[in-house]
Amino acid sequence: QRHLANYQVFTQLSNIFIVSGVQQALSILCTMPFPNQKRMILIEQPCYHLLVEHLQTHQLPVMGIRRTEQGIDMDELERIFRTESIKFFYTIPRFHNPLGSSYRTEEKKRIAALARKYDVYIVEDDYLADLEHNPKSDPLYAYDQSEHVIYLKSYSKIIFPGLRIGVAVIPDALIQTFNRYKRTQDIDSSMLSQGALEIYLKSGMFEHHREKIRTSYAKRSQLMQTVLRDLSLQQHEHFAIPSTSSHLTVHTHLELHDRLPVQRLISDAQKKSIHLESIDKHYLASFPASNLLKINVTNVPEDRIELGLRQLLEIVSTIQFNKG
Repeated sequence: QRHLANYQVFTQLSNIFIVSGVQQALSILCTMPFPNQKRMILIEQPCYHLLVEHLQTHQLPVMGIRRTEQGIDMDELERIFRTESIKFFYTIPRFHNPLGSSYRTEEKKRIAALARKYDVYIVEDDYLADLEHNPKSDPLYAYDQSEHVIYLKSYSKIIFPGLRIGVAVIPDALIQTFNRYKRTQDIDSSMLSQGALEIYLKSGMFEHHREKIRTSYAKRSQLMQTVLRDLSLQQHEHFAIPSTSSHLTVHTHLELHDRLPVQRLISDAQKKSIHLESIDKHYLASFPASNLLKINVTNVPEDRIELGLRQLLEIVSTIQFNKG
């Protein structure tokens, strides 16, 4: 409870659930009934790929709303809230996966207000909260005045992926149902993982490690953005570099102007030891995908970032030139 307050998430102990990773919480929320008696799940497009896969595998009612570096169309969001039977809207306000962009304060306030007005729940996935450098950047949860925001936080990203543990802050109206559905999956989340995390938090090791990781990622992010701005000044005609790259972010994306043979791009990049994945898995099969390329340098040595980015963009230019 005190730890969550550091993220501007103020709640009671009875609202806090320890889950076996954020994925478990999402699985429960997708399946359980909500007090608003609605069934349709709304997700951003593109979106966290494992949620997309879960929704499509289980054939759950789902629809998408496009998100770009500028955010989402708030008028379109309100239209969907008003005309569709939206159970909840899943969003990643901070360091969006895969775009890398974050919502502005005004956008978070507007989403919270619309949720209240149309009785739509918001599932906020704050999976990279620990990498935030701006102390004034609060979660969407902080603007909720009607108990319509469900807050999810992961610890696997900041400590190590094997620690499958996360936190779900559940509104009062959903507590009993969430608890009942969770017990069908496990009685308690791993006590060993919970014990390890408790020691980590109380000893101060978590805070020390978080600052170390945050500083390391910030250096990589700054270097990535410097290189991308430099390339942008060269007026590349084959791709657009998002304006969000002027802010610290752990990953970003390029918007490719024409349809590229993606598999060839992946193959050519692999020869340069640059590992790429198709963006398609971040989209619902029924939603038209944008031609984007995710850029992530969190695990790339600092002395390889500039070379890797320049090589990648040269590959894109070469393929486009050969197509022309």
